[in-house]
Amino acid sequence: MKQILIYIVILLVNHEAFSKVNDAPVVTCLEVHEAGDVTIYWQSLDITVSEFKIYYSIDNNNWDLVGTVDSQNQSLQLNHSTARADTIMYYYEIIASYTGGIEVSSGIFKTIFLEVVPNIIFGRAELYWNEVRAPLPEGSSTYYKIYKSNYEVGIPATWEIIDSTEQTSYNYIIEDGVCGDSINFKIEIDNSFGCHSSSNIAGDLFTENNQPEKPILDSVSTINNDEVIIGWAPSISPDVIGTIIYRWEKIQGINKWINIDTVYNDSSYIDTHYNPCDTNYLYSIAALPICGLPSPKTEETAQRPILFHNIVYNLCSKTNSLTWEPYINALAPFSKYEIWSSKNSASFTLIDEVSSNDNYYNHTEVDNATDYSYFIRAVFNDLDFTSTSCVKSIRTGTFIKPESIYIANANVLTDNFIELTVDVDLRPETCTWEIYRSDANGGPESLLSSLSRSDITISPYSFIDETADGSTGYYTYSIIVIDSCGTIDLQSNTMKTIFLQGEKISNIENFLSWNLFEGFEGDIDKYYIYRMLGDVIPSTPIGSVDFQTNEYTDDISTIPASESKITYWVQASEKNINTYGYQEKSNSNIISLFKEINFYFPNAFRPNGTNSIFKPVAVGFGGSNYLFQIYNRWGQLIFESTEYDEGWDGNYKGNPSPQGTYVYRLAYKNVYGADKQQKGTVTLID
Repeated sequence: MKQILIYIVILLVNHEAFSKVNDAPVVTCLEVHEAGDVTIYWQSLDITVSEFKIYYSIDNNNWDLVGTVDSQNQSLQLNHSTARADTIMYYYEIIASYTGGIEVSSGIFKTIFLEVVPNIIFGRAELYWNEVRAPLPEGSSTYYKIYKSNYEVGIPATWEIIDSTEQTSYNYIIEDGVCGDSINFKIEIDNSFGCHSSSNIAGDLFTENNQPEKPILDSVSTINNDEVIIGWAPSISPDVIGTIIYRWEKIQGINKWINIDTVYNDSSYIDTHYNPCDTNYLYSIAALPICGLPSPKTEETAQRPILFHNIVYNLCSKTNSLTWEPYINALAPFSKYEIWSSKNSASFTLIDEVSSNDNYYNHTEVDNATDYSYFIRAVFNDLDFTSTSCVKSIRTGTFIKPESIYIANANVLTDNFIELTVDVDLRPETCTWEIYRSDANGGPESLLSSLSRSDITISPYSFIDETADGSTGYYTYSIIVIDSCGTIDLQSNTMKTIFLQGEKISNIENFLSWNLFEGFEGDIDKYYIYRMLGDVIPSTPIGSVDFQTNEYTDDISTIPASESKITYWVQASEKNINTYGYQEKSNSNIISLFKEINFYFPNAFRPNGTNSIFKPVAVGFGGSNYLFQIYNRWGQLIFESTEYDEGWDGNYKGNPSPQGTYVYRLAYKNVYGADKQQKGTVTLID
């Protein structure tokens, strides 16, 4: 029985020894030293391990041997002296080697690599690090301890623990008074086996971000008529050393606050970069501390200078109208605007006051032809603060009443537009001329056009009525003059154009009639009748009638038959030079009358004889749609032409036609557009 018990004990011992061959080394700590070298700590429960191999990697892919520990009698730790774990994270793995070639891995562990990111906006240091492994090594605390040290050259670091966390990130709020100080941090986590894992040392320059109190913007005004001056009460915060000046501008289509300057130990600023007489910008300011963030801008109480608009002078009411952009965000109470004026370069005097809710003023009963200058002053906070606009000036005008208006002529142009020649008084600086016209052939007059003083720069002035059609009837014109005050001062004479009509009353006479012309101050001497044949413009009339006669009969018997179109117009001639210095001629519209053509047809022709071609005989055909046809006795069409000069040569399809009687037909439109037709027979002789 005793032997059996001994055997069982031996078996148990051997089994235990066999099982420990598979035990892995337990990494407990990875301590990163200030120089970047790393001490690796581990534990092993198996005394049969023959050797520990320690490997490292910087990418968890390519591995190198750090060193070996070959006896359990040695301390289970190794210093990796060539490591640079102060700059990057290192990976470590320990291989336990046993008799018989068996190797067991500890698994992969990482050094704690700390990164510190300054967050200027929130005034803090943001710390981020990695775990040694997940789960944490055996015996590890669950809390990471955060250490801080202020770095100064030549002075050893003094580390103090500031907090602990179970997370792998931490936000450290920068303390008041820190201004560009270098602060370092490191992370440690304890292990119950008597070691600790520690990170690299990381830090940066930090500045507290507590913002100082805002300064108080009290006024924005103009000086020297081309600069802006800004005034303020400085911030009450003790660490403020200056004031930042901002201007609200549109940059590349986007409105934003632009930092235009910073001043120190001052409470005013002069902006010379733009002319406040043409544009006004909003201004805000902020306090600049010795370190840290500036105070918020005073944008809620942003102010701008008074933009004084150009003065408007009303000649009729003798008033200078003043308007300006209201002053905004003034220090309460904002009591009033003062109106200051200078007349003919004299000293400025206060002429009136208006409410702070008003942004206009009318200076009445001003003198004509006088120089006036003005500026506007906003008064607030019981006269302690003011804002003054630019100076704007104006010279008042002189009222000149128009004295004359005369339509010298109304002439029908060749395109049937009507040209008016108007004598105007150009002395008034502002004036309106309204032209009235009746419809063709009479009726009430209505407004045709309104012309301002800027439209009429010379006299006499030529006005072309392109809406008129002088070929449809006569027109009457008149003009009224309205002065700058809207009063109708003058009305012109009435001018009636000449509308010419005509008709052919016989083969040798054309009859012309027209309405009597009206409007010449110097009366009408005669009406001259002009006749044009072809395109040759006549230099002299063919006749004339007295000023009371409005018809004329033209004998056309001597006009060659080749002239089918006869053109006419009538011209009224002014008898005397009138009081305005004019002696005009007014033309009517142009009309054309046409001679009716008669065709002659021979009753026989011989293709090989003297009259070898058969065709209608006439001179000066002026009609259209010409069609000449020949038919044989069976009604068959054997010749056709649309050309006036072309006739039949007696052939049909290239062969001579037989002797006999043939029917001809001529169709056309005459010069008046009427359809005409002639038929008959002709004898073809061999």
